[in-house]
Amino acid sequence: MQYDQIASLEEFLSQVEQRLLDPGQRVSVSFPASATIPWDGDALARANKALLECVSGSANLYAIFTGELGRAESVLRYFGKTTKKLARQRITNHLFRKHEKTGSKLAQVMAHACDGGTVKISWIEIRPESLRNYLEEELILRHPEADWNRENRSKIKASFETPVLTLEGTAN
Repeated sequence: MQYDQIASLEEFLSQVEQRLLDPGQRVSVSFPASATIPWDGDALARANKALLECVSGSANLYAIFTGELGRAESVLRYFGKTTKKLARQRITNHLFRKHEKTGSKLAQVMAHACDGGTVKISWIEIRPESLRNYLEEELILRHPEADWNRENRSKIKASFETPVLTLEGTAN
């Protein structure tokens, strides 16, 4: 079955993409030296309390960017999704402390922050919330430079390459 309104969906995707990638939407993450060596996820979460309160309940699609210390430019590294209900915990897992069972980007963030780099995030609230899954997949495919999405990109591409089985005598 073919969805007939794909043009409007792609237009919405472009609007979401523009908003997430807009440098004016990016919020800097604080990594005080006293909490990075040794890494203290709890202290970092406290230092970023206002940021975490902002994402709580409002972020279900987000992007992570990194930059070099003292440089205004930042590079897209990752697109992610979550539910609004779990947004605060998911961002905390990516940026400050990881739960063993989550596939977060904490190791990459730690390495970058400990080397003196900067980290920024942007986010958007998507309604209906289930649409975030489609949008994240499409953004990952549109942006191969988001190198922290490498595993997800491989899975998405593999799902498109999987042969479709049909039964003889059935209509498509």
